[in-house]
Amino acid sequence: MLAAAMGWIGTVGTISAYVMLSRGYVNASSVRYGVLNLLGGLLGAAGSTAYGAWPSVASNLIWAGVALQSVLVTLHARRELPGALIDLAPEPAPEPPRAPAADPWPDTLKMPAIVGAA
Repeated sequence: MLAAAMGWIGTVGTISAYVMLSRGYVNASSVRYGVLNLLGGLLGAAGSTAYGAWPSVASNLIWAGVALQSVLVTLHARRELPGALIDLAPEPAPEPPRAPAADPWPDTLKMPAIVGAA
């Protein structure tokens, strides 16, 4: 039961991280995003270990390793900034480009009117 709960919490964590990324709530290089993926991968691996699902254990550990590397690189880059203030809040996502207003009458329907018949 505990293993299943850990696996589900890990799965929900990694999917939540992706949803937040795709909706612009976090940046791909943010520590919050990396830590959520790291914990999700570790919990998923722990849950899969209890069931002997070794391919899932391996993929979750690789997932967690990539997330750990991302967090470490981000933290190292922040320490390298001389005298910069660290803002832990994620940057807001840019506004998506808006499509021009659609013409209700496409060009294929704009035909000259026949004035008279010969």
